Formats: sequence, structure tokens, C-alpha cells
Amino acid sequence: MIQYAIEKAGIPTISITHLADLTEKVRVPRSLHLRFPLGRSFGRAGEHHLQTQILQDAIHFLSEINDPETMVKLPYKWKGKGNQ
Repeated sequence: MIQYAIEKAGIPTISITHLADLTEKVRVPRSLHLRFPLGRSFGRAGEHHLQTQILQDAIHFLSEINDPETMVKLPYKWKGKGNQ
């Protein structure tokens, strides 16, 4: 996996995932899990505050997660129905 090659070069990586079970099987170095619809990793279009917060979480956990294959489940909830 490309993340491991990047990590081997000394650059930490983090993934954002919607599929926790699959991500655990693939065994990525670090990941954040969001219970959002596929394709909506940062929430709905125009939700600038939430998008910024998710990016800040990614940067924070990039340096905080030290154990390999750790997944942090973020607390954000998808509001409403569907992907809109």
C-alpha cells in the first residue's frame, strides 16, 4: 500500500474512511472514521466549519497516533437523509 511506502520514507500519513471494517482489513497506518455517506468525507458542500474541523482533526491525529493501524472514530453525525 502506498501509505506504507510513504511512511517508510519517514513521512507520516493518515486516511479518512467511511468503511471501518475494510480499513481494518487493509491495515492502514493511521485512519479517521466518519459515519458519513461515501464521497462525503468532509460533509456537505458549504459546511466550511465542519470541513475545517475535520482537517484540523486529521492534522492533530497525524502526530498523536503512535501505534500502527490505529483508527479514531470521529464524533460527527451526518444530518438529514441522503448525500445532499
